[in-house]
Amino acid sequence: MNGIEGSSAIEVVFNENTEFFTVNDPATIAVVKEAFSNGKPLQISFNPWKGTLLKAQYATGQQAVALSSRVLDRGAETAVSLRASAVTDEVIDNPSELGTLNLSDTGLNNLIPDFATAQLMFNYIAKQCCAIPGPYAIDYCIPFQYCIDGCYARAHKMCWIINKRYKYGTKKVFSFATPTSTYKLSVQGQKWGGCCIRWWYHVAPLVTIKTPTGPKAYVFDPAMFNQPVLLSVWLHAQENPVCAGSFIPKVTMYNIRPTASYAPSGTSGLVFSTDPTFSATNNTLYNYRNLITCP
Repeated sequence: MNGIEGSSAIEVVFNENTEFFTVNDPATIAVVKEAFSNGKPLQISFNPWKGTLLKAQYATGQQAVALSSRVLDRGAETAVSLRASAVTDEVIDNPSELGTLNLSDTGLNNLIPDFATAQLMFNYIAKQCCAIPGPYAIDYCIPFQYCIDGCYARAHKMCWIINKRYKYGTKKVFSFATPTSTYKLSVQGQKWGGCCIRWWYHVAPLVTIKTPTGPKAYVFDPAMFNQPVLLSVWLHAQENPVCAGSFIPKVTMYNIRPTASYAPSGTSGLVFSTDPTFSATNNTLYNYRNLITCP
């Protein structure tokens, strides 16, 4: 959690939730500030469409224990700062330049042989969307239709499908906007009604696809696209000026992580929680199954 103070309210972000939330109620502001100062977890309720925090209270003992027991992923970093970087799209999309070998488990194929194979995989995953009537081929449908939040759970489930069903390796790519009043990720939900979405981070599976000009880094994100897209395209889509307000729509950093990384642990973008049992993943998928992006 991180607080950004305004004149009569504060803006906060939380480790898993991707949205920025505004808090206006003085009592709730006091609880949030105290929890932030003491490093204590909160249980919150919020209006996702208005980006407002409605209620905050300290997590129960059981919830706090569950959070503290999560194993953190602090592996080798491939974080790339883009705030003032001259990194080109060609470098971003080249797996060898960034060391983005996508092996996550032994026995997985590192290279998808062509775009057509990747598209078939993408289509299978997209059909597990909760907005499409079931039955589904997996245990929990994936709420792509609610792209305001839950990308961490969607990405975890998508990697599981790519690894287990198709036997291809994955990593994850996390994009960040430094949580200040200056920068935000800015996306237009064109597949779900066209409303504007603002995140402080986003995550999706990263794969390597063989192309006529060599292997390229591609992202699977059915919440935003109808096909796999180059990593550079995915990043630029989060800098949509149409949805900019009093901030700069900017990806300030991205970090390519092992598949095991689940959600940020703090705002540095360098340490991540994990969810090896898929308990947090499945809980989020279930809770978001009936929600929509644009009300």
